[in-house]
Amino acid sequence: MKDTLIQYGVAVDPREMVEPPDPDELEVDPKTPGIDDPAYMSRRRWIFALTRKHRLEGLGPPVFEYMPEEARLWADVSAQLAPLHDAHACALYRKAKHELAITSAEVPQMRHLSDRLRAATQTHLIPAEGSLAYRTFYRYIAARGFPVTQFLRHPSHPEFTPEPDMIHDCLGHVPPFMDRDYAELITLLGKAAAAATDGGHVLMLKRFSWFSIEFGLVEEAGDVKVFGAGILSSTGEIPNSLFSRAVTRRPFVTDVVVNTDYDPTYMQTQLFVAPSLKFLRAEAEALVKKLAIKVT
Repeated sequence: MKDTLIQYGVAVDPREMVEPPDPDELEVDPKTPGIDDPAYMSRRRWIFALTRKHRLEGLGPPVFEYMPEEARLWADVSAQLAPLHDAHACALYRKAKHELAITSAEVPQMRHLSDRLRAATQTHLIPAEGSLAYRTFYRYIAARGFPVTQFLRHPSHPEFTPEPDMIHDCLGHVPPFMDRDYAELITLLGKAAAAATDGGHVLMLKRFSWFSIEFGLVEEAGDVKVFGAGILSSTGEIPNSLFSRAVTRRPFVTDVVVNTDYDPTYMQTQLFVAPSLKFLRAEAEALVKKLAIKVT
């Protein structure tokens, strides 16, 4: 097992972050598949320690060798998602995934993807050992960084993880950052959430993000395509979002969206369809202005 520690400055000093003390040891959801697998949990703890060190010391994503079982899991899940992406993902995502050469052949290294994003849109990836406090998370985004995990879910349940993992982040969130409008939309939401002092305003911004960046749909040439990372990274959510009769799909109206609650633990039943990415960016700008949040 190899790891490479390379100094890689980020746009914000993590030591200046205002956040509650993070646990020094891995904590996982009790519903996490593999929690009773000693080998899997040992690997998770190793990745946790390495990525936490990189984040807190202002290093970029570490480069390390993925194990054979991790490579097989990546190959299986990404191969299942590929035809779904080809058929149902928005054009922005398909183009970016191709440009980044993300395939089932090998597990991508987040450092290499980060370098590509930096060159294309001046954004970069931050190694995250797990879920971060929301202000910490949004402050990274405000500084044009996006926190990503580097562990993979347990192979016993390749279709499910109660927490974001490498598959969710790499096959969901990362590719669209190759698009400048998308990068600017995310950065604006990060700046606004980091600067907001009213809890109600933060909740509105989180709901806007959830129903667009995480679980959003978008119109393209008279059809509805998948836009959100939570859908793009799930073999179940893609058909559910587009074809399930249990899902309500409504036009994206910001006043409605920011007052609609959501449950991240279940398959989504309420979704909103935006007419375009440019529309979402304009709506986000209008929302920030309406909430009188000062961003720079």
